[in-house]
Amino acid sequence: MSLKITKFGGSSVAQASQFKKVRDIIQADPDRRYVVVSAPGKRFSNDSKITDLLYLLDAHRTYHVDGSNVFRLIKERFLEIKEELDLKQPIEKELDQLYTNLSSYSQNELVSRGEYFCAKLMAEYLGFPFVDAADVIRLNLD
Repeated sequence: MSLKITKFGGSSVAQASQFKKVRDIIQADPDRRYVVVSAPGKRFSNDSKITDLLYLLDAHRTYHVDGSNVFRLIKERFLEIKEELDLKQPIEKELDQLYTNLSSYSQNELVSRGEYFCAKLMAEYLGFPFVDAADVIRLNLD
């Protein structure tokens, strides 16, 4: 048996119906045991990518402008996926903590939360363990 790591970009995880397609692809090949996902992308032409919304949230924070409407869009997207797939992952609390502690995140950390929350949902949906990349990837920049 070989080992395959499969990466799905933003449009592949943009909504619950796309999660179902990912599941079908993964289940079709038992060698696909590691799945990497991007943050949810656009669902339709005038939609926003989660990554873009997180950058916008960061800009609101930087310029001391209320970002609650932007955060609401981000939270609603993740909760929509969760509810449509009948997932139990308690991401609401983590999402709220993210917004409450917004000032403690660097821009890169904040923007990475799109992949983080998507991966949590996808892991539960596939029945795979969730692995936070921050726990396994190390960079030595020296």
